Amino acid sequence: MKRPRLLSVAEVAAELDASEAYVRRLLLRQRLYGTKLGFVWVIYPDDLEAFKLLRRPPGRPRKTVEGADKASLADIAGERNRAGTDRLLRQRRRMPVGPPRGRRRLRSRSKRG
Repeated sequence: MKRPRLLSVAEVAAELDASEAYVRRLLLRQRLYGTKLGFVWVIYPDDLEAFKLLRRPPGRPRKTVEGADKASLADIAGERNRAGTDRLLRQRRRMPVGPPRGRRRLRSRSKRG
């Protein structure tokens, strides 16, 4: 029976194009499976391939706005408008009806000589 070649943290980091600290963090959080032999982590190639299949691609997901989404966004905007809330779901500030309030003027100090 042929045993698979075990991979080190450095090899896995190079394969994932990531840092060794990131790979160790994945191992500690059990998102990537491996075995600790003494002070060294070893990872089976099959476990690395399984992780690659389940791994979320890095970066922010792309926005997808389709026709149905535009209609639902319009419905949401209408509901927010009727409720009097803004995009952050806060009540809009009501503007005071009276005269505008300005800054109070500070009196200048006379120079003492």
